[in-house]
Amino acid sequence: PPLFSPMISRTATRAQSLRPLRRPRSSLHPRYFSHRVLQFHGDGVGPEIVQAAEEVLAATGVKIEWERMDMGFEAAQRTGHVITEDHLQALEEIKVLFKGPLTIPPGKNPYTELRGRKFTSGNQVLRKCFDLYANVRPAKLFPGLNSRFENVDLLVVRENTEDVYTGEEKWVNDDTVEGVKRITRKASTRIAHKAFQLAVQDGRKRVTAVHKANVCKQADGFFLDICRDVAKEYPSITFDEQLADSLLTKMVLDPSEWDVLLCPNLYGDMVSDLAAGIVGSLGLCPSGQYGEEYAVFEPCHGSAPDIAGKDMANPVSQVLSGAMLLRHLGEQDAASRIEAALEKVTAKGGDSITTDLGGTGTTTSMTKAIIAEL
Repeated sequence: PPLFSPMISRTATRAQSLRPLRRPRSSLHPRYFSHRVLQFHGDGVGPEIVQAAEEVLAATGVKIEWERMDMGFEAAQRTGHVITEDHLQALEEIKVLFKGPLTIPPGKNPYTELRGRKFTSGNQVLRKCFDLYANVRPAKLFPGLNSRFENVDLLVVRENTEDVYTGEEKWVNDDTVEGVKRITRKASTRIAHKAFQLAVQDGRKRVTAVHKANVCKQADGFFLDICRDVAKEYPSITFDEQLADSLLTKMVLDPSEWDVLLCPNLYGDMVSDLAAGIVGSLGLCPSGQYGEEYAVFEPCHGSAPDIAGKDMANPVSQVLSGAMLLRHLGEQDAASRIEAALEKVTAKGGDSITTDLGGTGTTTSMTKAIIAEL
């Protein structure tokens, strides 16, 4: 089928495209079972790296039925809408989304309005409408890549729905803008549980709550109190606390000291980008956003429109996001095989890896190298 289908806009067409599986998985031989996943290819290099990730996932033998829709800044240039009600209905039905990066112009770009609410971007629409409260970003050092560090394997667990990222800002007068910093018991409790659950699940030993309670005494102090309470329910995991600013310094000096970093939204954004730089590139770090019912998987980096279409984009972040998708679908073995294949590819270097990683390869050659190792 064509890689990208036009945006689905008519109810009858959508109903045909988003058909339910006729039989539950239990009645199908695994060889014939297919997972249904919604896909938005995004902007810039998105189509190229999503295609690369698709090919890698297919090489594992896991069958995925992709439901493709056009969405993003480039789509908005043609249709007038970054994201529409059809996109939301599609995710409501399918529950899991694999997407490429979106272009979000800085400054006074128009807000997106859907379901009677106003949002700052298509990404915020997804986070808010589907309550994707946990943004999970692993940052692991791969062999063969240029780094001054060793044994780095961080997991940043970032609260994804509140803090100063609510998008609630207003002009008080011509010289002053105020923004809202919101910390709630519900959001803080569930992100703390998510961090400890992931630590237990992944065999990790330590969770560190990141805060600025010395300055934001009420907001961050509240977050910290909740983390302390939740930590008592996980006695097998060591819990400690770290001021956000000093954490950044300590991460640069010795990132191997840290394990799981539990963060409010703003600090999590900064810490996860620093972690990516420590292991070599945002292009090496995937992300998964989780709600109670829905999940979205996408790369950590932006759309890089300056290299779009040039076969230069590093596909690793999108491929590893695909591995996180597979784990979410219960395909643990396939996800582990992708990660192992990537380690072999980066260790080889040369034309097996892209130029941003120190190699001489292209998006295509790196994708083929990963598939060859699979």
